[in-house]
Amino acid sequence: MKLRMFSLIAGLALLLSACSVQRTGSDAEEPKTKDHIVIAAVGDSLTEGVGDPDGSGYVGRAAESLKKKGHVKTVDIKNYAVQGDKTSDLLEKLDNKKVQKSLKSADYIFFTIGGNDLMKVLRQNMMQLTVQPFQKEEKPFEKRFKAIVSKIRKYNENAELVYVSMYNPFTFTLPELKEINGVVTDWNKIAAKELEKDPHAAAVNVEDLFSQKSGSRRISKDDDFHPNAKGYALIADRLYGIIEKQGLPAE
Repeated sequence: MKLRMFSLIAGLALLLSACSVQRTGSDAEEPKTKDHIVIAAVGDSLTEGVGDPDGSGYVGRAAESLKKKGHVKTVDIKNYAVQGDKTSDLLEKLDNKKVQKSLKSADYIFFTIGGNDLMKVLRQNMMQLTVQPFQKEEKPFEKRFKAIVSKIRKYNENAELVYVSMYNPFTFTLPELKEINGVVTDWNKIAAKELEKDPHAAAVNVEDLFSQKSGSRRISKDDDFHPNAKGYALIADRLYGIIEKQGLPAE
């Protein structure tokens, strides 16, 4: 009797063991995504959120969209963007230990840069404006942009790096400066081409959001330059669309 009971128990154990070994495919657990996400942001006034009444900008709005994902509990934003910063300023900022620490811990790194470089050329040539000075500055801009991406990657190789492109802020206030449209497009292409080399990087093109007549209602009336709440919301939506395609970071 004892021998029969032992045989039954042994057989049952083998059967359960076999069942557990055969669990594959749909029965296997899917990789979990992180429930605490960190965003590091650097660059100029667009990333700072200037022009937005509540200061959220596209960074804060993208973070809110992430929070709406059921499994995401918290989104921590570390924003070091400063109004007026050019590529040279950002390169210097990336030497700051506090900024480097934030980059290292980030799941996403958002940035904008280049608009103030364009503005510098514009101010220096306002009395005799042609495309030549902008074209002359393209190579130096490209060199500094590459250095920015390289420095960021030095501190974080795997974070999703997202660059929000430039737009022409004078489309409605100075429509006679049509040459600026082509310059902005060319500089955006330089940035996008560099980011294409990185499998974890993307460029969010927002030129079209502010180029049509309806775009004038997306610019802040306080300075006729930066996006307003509606403009930033549209930028954030476009950026978040890229994040969703990439998928949220795994644990």
